[in-house]
Amino acid sequence: MFDFKFDWCKEMECGIEIIDEQHQELFRIIRGIEQLIMNGCKNVTQKQLLDIVCELREYISYHFYTEENLMGRFQYPKLAAHMAQHLDLKDYILNIDMPLLAKEPVQVLTALKEHMQNYLFNHILQEDYNLCLFLAPYAETGVLIPQAIS
Repeated sequence: MFDFKFDWCKEMECGIEIIDEQHQELFRIIRGIEQLIMNGCKNVTQKQLLDIVCELREYISYHFYTEENLMGRFQYPKLAAHMAQHLDLKDYILNIDMPLLAKEPVQVLTALKEHMQNYLFNHILQEDYNLCLFLAPYAETGVLIPQAIS
């Protein structure tokens, strides 16, 4: 897999505002991981490592909730398969070896970054793009507002 910087660009947009905004935030979090790697994790504290992994975990859960809520409300025909991919990524992130992260932060963060990079190209640019094509008619009518998280 080739390497790239996690900088957002218009070509990454799928056309559904809420999903694009959340993808941009996801990129921001991963860019923080990328910058730690580029710095060789010099002077990084265990708290900083824990914070960035927890932020990614929390944001992924929030983002997937938003997408799954929209898919369910509008009866997306590929809901089950899409949710299975979400579950795979959540499991990967939840199972990050935190003691190993403390010992070998560059190694663990590099593996995480590469996993996220693969996920972005195999999920966001394909699966989420298809989801957004499905949701586009609803967005045009103004009914595409995710229900509030209760």
